[in-house]
Amino acid sequence: MQQQLFTSEGNNPKPQSLTISKAGKQRLSKNQEAFNKLTQKIEKLQKDIEKKQLQFDLAMKIYGNELHPAQLRILETRHKLITVLWGIYKSYKLSKTDQRHLKNVLQFHLEEYFAQSETEPDEILQNIFSEIEGISYDKMMQEEKENETGRMKNMFDDLDIDIAGVDIDDEAAMAAKIAEAEQKMAEMQERNAERDRQRETKKKKTAKQLESEKMQKAVEEMKQKNISTIYKQLAKLFHPDLEQDTERKVEKEILMKELTAAYEAKNLHALLTLELKWIHKETDHLESLTEEKLTIYLQILKEQASDLTYQKLRIFEQPQYSTLLNVFGYAVQRQPVEIVQKHVKNAKDIAQNFESDIVDFESDMALRHVKEMIKQWKNREEEFDEDEMIKLLFR
Repeated sequence: MQQQLFTSEGNNPKPQSLTISKAGKQRLSKNQEAFNKLTQKIEKLQKDIEKKQLQFDLAMKIYGNELHPAQLRILETRHKLITVLWGIYKSYKLSKTDQRHLKNVLQFHLEEYFAQSETEPDEILQNIFSEIEGISYDKMMQEEKENETGRMKNMFDDLDIDIAGVDIDDEAAMAAKIAEAEQKMAEMQERNAERDRQRETKKKKTAKQLESEKMQKAVEEMKQKNISTIYKQLAKLFHPDLEQDTERKVEKEILMKELTAAYEAKNLHALLTLELKWIHKETDHLESLTEEKLTIYLQILKEQASDLTYQKLRIFEQPQYSTLLNVFGYAVQRQPVEIVQKHVKNAKDIAQNFESDIVDFESDMALRHVKEMIKQWKNREEEFDEDEMIKLLFR
């Protein structure tokens, strides 16, 4: 058996599709046809999931290598733009009306800078903010912190959790309180679930319900029995402790991990694939499956196909892609690469526009360019998101 197991093809032989076939004019049974459709669906879903994960991996790479640097470039140019416009604002060479609109422009850029920067603004921007708003940056941040603390206190009060004396900027302390809140919420949900179970238990079940539960339990036992049988058969073959050859021992360790993962996930498709690869070798083994066993396999495969379908739809919620979800929202699930690339282009365009306008605002014709920009600002008729606003103001 080992000579068949470890062939010259190494540890990755050509994938074998789980398909039942009949020779000549023999027809497949309904269960055999259903088996083929389900295994083909599962194989397609697995390929789709792998393809989608590669897309998200590429999107993350583009985000780190291109978008994040472009966003930092926007911050740098926005900082320069604010200081240049501030100089014009302080020159008092504009009319009172234009002066007021230029102040609005400065407020807009300061707000955007503070929202997008991951670090505290430097003294230059803090001073500009203080003069424009009539309140120091530190005091403004303190007021915001107090407001946020109030909102957090109300939320935790509902769960009877005291956060008095806890600094919301203390990540460790807040993480502990959040964990406590999650624990209380989980306990509440469990109590509610237990109450519902008790209500259901008190209800007298019909003979049909009892028979259905009995059948379901029997089916579950048969499903587990069949999965366990394949696992035990392959575990004997793959167990590395029974191997003396060092190279084969390493290969068996890999196979054993793959087998264990498939068994713990109740991944019948993977178990059957391993069984065909390493024991039966021929797909006619599948033709010999009894109708009873096929019926059980079909139920397991249906569940697996359903799980894979859900997994495919929720790939974007995997922890490693949380940045994309936080930045781009649920729209990122459709075309992650295209969405990130679009934002890269927009970010680069914005930075280039800022740089171009900084040149204009520092030129001998600075006032003329500022007045043109203010004219555009005054004539806007509706609210725009940041990208559209920037294109309107600094095109």
